[in-house]
Parts: sequence; C-alpha cells; structure tokens
Amino acid sequence: MKRYEKMLIAIHEKDFNCYSNKGDWLFIANHKDTKKGLFRLPNYIHFFVSINEQRMPSEIGVVKNVNGGITAKELAERDYKSRNKDLKLLTDKAIKEYDWFLERVNAQLQHTPMAVTWLEKTFPRKEKEMRVHKKFFTGLTKEEKKELFES
Repeated sequence: MKRYEKMLIAIHEKDFNCYSNKGDWLFIANHKDTKKGLFRLPNYIHFFVSINEQRMPSEIGVVKNVNGGITAKELAERDYKSRNKDLKLLTDKAIKEYDWFLERVNAQLQHTPMAVTWLEKTFPRKEKEMRVHKKFFTGLTKEEKKELFES
C-alpha cells in the first residue's frame, strides 16, 4: 500500500469557518456529520471534519507534511474509530475513497489551503461529483497568508 507524506491539517480560524483544533487531521465529512450549528454554507460547498472524538467541522484545511507518512488504510482506521464504527466494516472500496483523498492532498505543495465542493453536471445526465481542490484567498496579503497557513 502506498505511503503518503502529506495530510490535510486544521487551522482553527473562526473567521473562515474552521472550528477544528489547530493541528487536527481532517477528512471529508460524511452524511452523518453536522456543522453543529456553528456556520452555514451554500449547498455546493461541503466541509471537512477533524478525525478525533469531537469531529469538529472546518470549511478549509492546509496541506502539511506528516512524520512517517500515512497509508489510506491507516487513515480509514482512524476515521472509523473516531466515528465509533467497527473496523470489520472497512472494505477495499471504502479504502479507495481514502486513497483518492490522499492523492488529491499530496498533489499540492505544503502550506496550500484546500476546500471540498460539489460539482453538478447536468449534461448528458444529471450527476454530482465531489471535488477536493486548492482554495484561493485573494483578499489576504502575503504576510496574512503566511501567518495563517504556515504557522
């Protein structure tokens, strides 16, 4: 199984709807996760949750290097434990979703902010596709970005 060097990390900045503790690992929220009434988002924007007991929501995360790296299976096991799900329910198909997520994260440079959104396609047939992508902050100075994403 492939080992990935980078992971998506929380920044804890309430102005950007990031309520996970700074340094928490993030993964895409599933249908049972909630924003806990902390913020509202348009229907095309999704959010991440911290992979711990609190499962706090965050609209964005930052790519950081992880000591020792991580595999998709290890990430899946952490997520399942944080959701109190039995690890026996973990299938190869589920692990592929974690692998897909880690590939997207590792394609970015360190300190890159990322978000998750829904892309709706109506032609040739209606379908929704989830995208994990780089998030741009045009209203911030270089110093503000450095302080926010590199510290």
